Amino acid sequence: MTNSRLNSWLILVALASWLCLPTSAEAGGRKRVVVLELEGPKAEKFHDDLVKLIKKTHTVIPIDKWNGTAEELDASSPNDKNIKKVAKKLKIDAIVQGKIEKRRDEYIIQLKLRAGKSGAVVGNRIDVKADGPRIDGSASGDLKDELIPAIDSVGSNRAGGGDDEAEEEEDKPAKKKPTKKDDEEVEEEEEKPAKKGFSKKKDEAEEEEEEKPAKKGFSRKKDDENAAALKTKKDKKDDEEEDDAPLPKPKKVAKKDDDESEEEEVKPKKKKVAKRDDGDDEEEGIEASSEDEGESVGGSEALRPGERAVDAVLGLSFNARRMSFTYSSDLGNNPKPYKGVPVAGVLIDATVYPLAIGHKRKGMLKNLGATVMYDRVIKINSKQGDTTLPTSQAHWAVGAVFRYPLGKLTVGASVRYGRQNFTIGSAGGVTSEMPNVNYTILDPGAFLRYELGSKIILNARFGYLAFLGTGAIQKNDQYGAATVTGFEGELGGDYLLTKNIFARASFKYETIGFKFKGTGSQSTMRDTDMEQDVFGARDNYIGGTVTVGYLY
Repeated sequence: MTNSRLNSWLILVALASWLCLPTSAEAGGRKRVVVLELEGPKAEKFHDDLVKLIKKTHTVIPIDKWNGTAEELDASSPNDKNIKKVAKKLKIDAIVQGKIEKRRDEYIIQLKLRAGKSGAVVGNRIDVKADGPRIDGSASGDLKDELIPAIDSVGSNRAGGGDDEAEEEEDKPAKKKPTKKDDEEVEEEEEKPAKKGFSKKKDEAEEEEEEKPAKKGFSRKKDDENAAALKTKKDKKDDEEEDDAPLPKPKKVAKKDDDESEEEEVKPKKKKVAKRDDGDDEEEGIEASSEDEGESVGGSEALRPGERAVDAVLGLSFNARRMSFTYSSDLGNNPKPYKGVPVAGVLIDATVYPLAIGHKRKGMLKNLGATVMYDRVIKINSKQGDTTLPTSQAHWAVGAVFRYPLGKLTVGASVRYGRQNFTIGSAGGVTSEMPNVNYTILDPGAFLRYELGSKIILNARFGYLAFLGTGAIQKNDQYGAATVTGFEGELGGDYLLTKNIFARASFKYETIGFKFKGTGSQSTMRDTDMEQDVFGARDNYIGGTVTVGYLY
């Protein structure tokens, strides 16, 4: 009898050592990963390519195995708690979710990574662009650079971390562990004496015994195994009728093996999850739709014209002023025009959408922004006869802006308040005949941005100029009161140099028209009569910009 018990224990020790071998091989650092179904066009092809890519460095668990386990555990809804539950059951370290968007001939792969240990999303969303419906070329390289390191950094969801093949071997024999069966049989054996009238005192005494007698009980079960197997269902039913009170005890004990104890602990939670699925989704951001805030938009998607939070440029502007007058054809003392040459200036132009910072807002409020612009000529002089006169030119504006994304096209409107001046000084006792202007402008306008390709964006803006003041030109000693109207337009494009840096070039045109009312001395007193001689003026600014910008 002693030899039999000794042999049993030796076999059990050998089996336990064999089962522990896989965990000792986990130094390789390979993770167990599952790639859930992707959404969008050509999703199956991208899914297969993604699995092949991850398999090079980690173990990929079949999606069918995940779905089957999720159904068993009543955990199909993809919230943190359910994902954690299924991952724990399958010992999965990382879960990849995502969707595919098609833009013309390109595909955008949007992926997020969840930790199996917590079920929560880790890191930022990964956005990768593919030229066709496959993961190859630059798309494959980008995923190796972003996704694979992210998987490497996810913590293990197993006791010892994990090698690939070792973990797969561990999954299969786990269901047939001899120690687990022996535990069940020991518990059944402990139940049977209770049914046959063993006293509670004796049971308690056995529980207080040292480990050695407990091992004897372990082998005694094997001696009685055949007798226990012969017990019929009818006998069991008779036992239940004879003694109803003790029966709940054995039922509870019989459930407490390794796997079934997990299920017993999960069942009460299942009810909570079922009642709170909707709430959990909202709290965890999974499949939850919120008008105000949701998951952050990442990668290149966040920098599109309809999503970016900051669009700022710094560079050079070029402007040439032309001003001319309309007057009587027989006027001898006609006003002289101004013919400027292009001069360079420094330009700063920025638009910020405060509620888009962080790229989490989903409502229209994220499209409200503020804009500021400052443009000043570096150096300019004007000539009257042989005299050079000092000159200055500057323009600034601040205002509000609203945009509305329509796929590749983003349209919007803005209204700005600003000042624009062109001032000519005097030198050597010579004063300019050209009147100075200092415009105060309110300029409502509309704009559009169109994504021509992955790196090129076309820009257009058109504005109406409403003048609140014009400066010295409308004084009575100059040309007097006038009706003033103006328009401006700008066409240009952006070229993305890097993810956040771009180059912008544009062509600009601004025209301001005066219709004098004949109250100023310069419009009526250029000849001997008092009739109006100068009827109007046109002030034009032609130029462009070359700048470098930053996106966020």
